[in-house]
Parts: sequence; C-alpha cells; structure tokens
Amino acid sequence: MPRKATEAAAPKKTAAKKITTRRTKKASEPIVLTWDDIATRAYYIHLEEGGDAHENWVRAESELAPA
Repeated sequence: MPRKATEAAAPKKTAAKKITTRRTKKASEPIVLTWDDIATRAYYIHLEEGGDAHENWVRAESELAPA
C-alpha cells in the first residue's frame, strides 16, 4: 500500500542528542584554623580525658591541622 502524501513529506524523527557537561575541579581554598576551633577541641579533649591544658592545646592543633 502506498504511503500517504503527508507521511512521506513528514520529517523523520531523530533521537535527541544528549548534552553532557563536565564538572571541573575548583581549586580548594586552604583550611584556616581559628583560635576558637582549637580551643573548642582542646576543651573537649579535657572533658574526655583530663590532662594538662597545654598538652590538650597541642593535641588539638595536631588533630585539626591539615595533613
């Protein structure tokens, strides 16, 4: 059976092209430790284990410092 004139003239449907975008890595900002951050961690070390305030402070600094 021959096609209808409208079917023959109709444009063929093509699959839509999928657009992809790539994620780019942004330069990470350096971590800045504040006095409050270290003091808070040293306080919690003191609550958990007690010990000398200076040793707790040094331990808090070493735990929070970026590797």
